[in-house]
Amino acid sequence: MAETVKKEKTVEEIKLNPKVWSLPYNADLVAQVLNVFLSNERKGTSSVKGKGDVSGGGKKPWKQKGTGRARSGSIRSPLWVGGGVTFGPNIRNWKKSINKGMVKKALCVVLSERNRNENVKVVSIVNSKELKDIRSKVLKDIEKKTLIISDNDRVKMALRNVKGVNVLTPMRVNVKNVVNSKEIVIEKDAVKILEERLLNGK
Repeated sequence: MAETVKKEKTVEEIKLNPKVWSLPYNADLVAQVLNVFLSNERKGTSSVKGKGDVSGGGKKPWKQKGTGRARSGSIRSPLWVGGGVTFGPNIRNWKKSINKGMVKKALCVVLSERNRNENVKVVSIVNSKELKDIRSKVLKDIEKKTLIISDNDRVKMALRNVKGVNVLTPMRVNVKNVVNSKEIVIEKDAVKILEERLLNGK
């Protein structure tokens, strides 16, 4: 398929590989990959102390009978203020693994879905020298949350402080980035790099 690339005076047709940009949507695959991404981002550092972890409380606060008070074995009981916590969270490793081929396939699927909905725009900014020119070219007619895919350092410099814009190289784009964006703007030179990564890269 072809995507229109707008320059200052000419319009160029670029062929997009259908294996990356025209796949049918697979909700189960996307959900599985997203679940792994989100799980791997969890720190798993939440932790509380149980009855056996809290210091003190080794001595019975009062004798079992004869005081008129309810029996108690430790001042660190979960029933007491300052006591341990029952069934509280502990440090846990949330890391999950998934086949790399599935990750690449899921990325192709979400890119295809964005392209099918006409939310992908290819631009050429090779001749843009001023940062303001880059900003105007890339963000023209775009008001939604946007993912910029470019291997150009000047693009990142021009758009790094623009609200709602995320700039990534074609080697770092993942499923979560695409799903969280409404529009995708990809530089012409980055198209080939991205396709090479998804089809032939390791």
